Amino acid sequence: MKGVLGTMYNTKENYKERIAKMTTEQKLGMLFCARKFEEEDIQFIIEMLKKKALGCIQLPAGYREITSRILAEIDYPVLIINDTETGFPTSKLPKIPLMSLAACNKKEYYHAFAKGIVRDAKEAGFNGTWGPVVDVLHGDGPCTVHRVFSDDPMKVSNSAEEIATIYKQNHYLSCGKHYPGGGDCPYDTHMTEGFSDLTEQEVIEFDIVPYMYLYKKDLLPSIMTTHTVFRKIDPDFPASLSKKVIDMIRNLGFDGVAFTDSFAMMGILQKYGEENIYGMAVAAGNDIILPNYRTPVKQAFEMLKKNYEDGAFSEERLNEAVRRVLTAQDFVAQKPENPTVFTEEDEKTLYRVAQDCITAVTDEGVPAALTGEHKDKLFIVVESQKDIGEIGQEINMARWYDARKIGKKIMEEFPEAGLAFLPEYPNSINNEKVLNLATKYKEVIFVTYCTTTSYLGTDCMTRRLEMVINCLAHSNKVSTVLHFGNPYALQPLLHIPRKIFGYMISESQIHAIDVLAGKLEAKGALPYTIDFQ
Repeated sequence: MKGVLGTMYNTKENYKERIAKMTTEQKLGMLFCARKFEEEDIQFIIEMLKKKALGCIQLPAGYREITSRILAEIDYPVLIINDTETGFPTSKLPKIPLMSLAACNKKEYYHAFAKGIVRDAKEAGFNGTWGPVVDVLHGDGPCTVHRVFSDDPMKVSNSAEEIATIYKQNHYLSCGKHYPGGGDCPYDTHMTEGFSDLTEQEVIEFDIVPYMYLYKKDLLPSIMTTHTVFRKIDPDFPASLSKKVIDMIRNLGFDGVAFTDSFAMMGILQKYGEENIYGMAVAAGNDIILPNYRTPVKQAFEMLKKNYEDGAFSEERLNEAVRRVLTAQDFVAQKPENPTVFTEEDEKTLYRVAQDCITAVTDEGVPAALTGEHKDKLFIVVESQKDIGEIGQEINMARWYDARKIGKKIMEEFPEAGLAFLPEYPNSINNEKVLNLATKYKEVIFVTYCTTTSYLGTDCMTRRLEMVINCLAHSNKVSTVLHFGNPYALQPLLHIPRKIFGYMISESQIHAIDVLAGKLEAKGALPYTIDFQ
């Protein structure tokens, strides 16, 4: 890399004068994020970089040859972005969903998380991220819960502040997403256009609170707009294409970069196609487009160019967007005066999250640890189906749940107990087998899980599995559910006196069994207010 990071780019010259010297191709390129990397794409990206005609690149962190080739061509402060919601993709540090981080809810955990990301990202040549997520939860929602700090706007604000402060200190671009919120949306917008029935007042008083909190503390250099339609604000367009919705935060003073969410998502493609959405998004107030990663980079850029030539957005709007992008580039080009240092203690703190996030929700007088004879207990551990993948194109959540590892740990801690495994899609033979086995025990402990990724459509357990658990709960046999994943998944279950939540870190699966065995305290707090039966 030709010294982009840590070098002060020319900020003395007036932006208006700088923009006046740019070609139309250079200006349009500032509004574009390259995010496809076949050989023809790489060649086009390099060509654009040589012209200083590219504003942003979402580099694939796991492909060093590609990243090295592209970084070697950069001699101006392009925004080099990667999605680091759980940590930098190639880092050896533990991947931590915000749900687990929020269950610990201590400053040192947030700081260590952010410092680790900054260290690894900058070492790899990156200068920004699309995060922290500042969505405020309104209840259960697909591809959402594990990515959100809280259902309380101020808790979201305070959590995001700790992370964004570290990012700013290191001149690492942060991004609040997914503007303006809409946590009541029942659909995954990777799959279809979402909708929210929140009013403008409700959005301002609830969902936008974290954005404005960060903005007033100078911790909001950019936002990402969602593909959700706010039907009571603009019934015609999703927020990513709605001037009305984007103007809400602009009218409150925000003048940073607005990224669109991915144009690869069906929330935008199914209804609008691809040819015209680039121009529509810029006209609405977005400053950088995240094109469809399935479309060749040159072809996507030509769509943006044609939209401009056809008059989809004005020269004034183009120049405004370029100014914002240049401002962000100038920010990441500056050498931090007081950069953070990721210490050995920070690393230890990150590894403690898997243990300290474990949360117990129990009836009054019921301890987190199991009591009574081990031989009276039957553990039923849910297994994932072998043919169901867990890695999405846009929300990367690698396989993390290991039923066999959990079963082995259970036998170590409860050697006289019974153990059975049940598929997450059990058939009638599976059900009859575990129900009959349960007749021989006084107490049943279920170990359940549900995973999250894009295009999955739900973060909850299967209806079949819910029925098996409820049948045994109806017989007053189920004393405990130890659950990994979305806590809302337990809402459909009948009353169970002991619920232990291990969230979504692999190491938490061992620690959670230690809590049941009385060897470890459950220190975590449920990040959301959930009404269980």
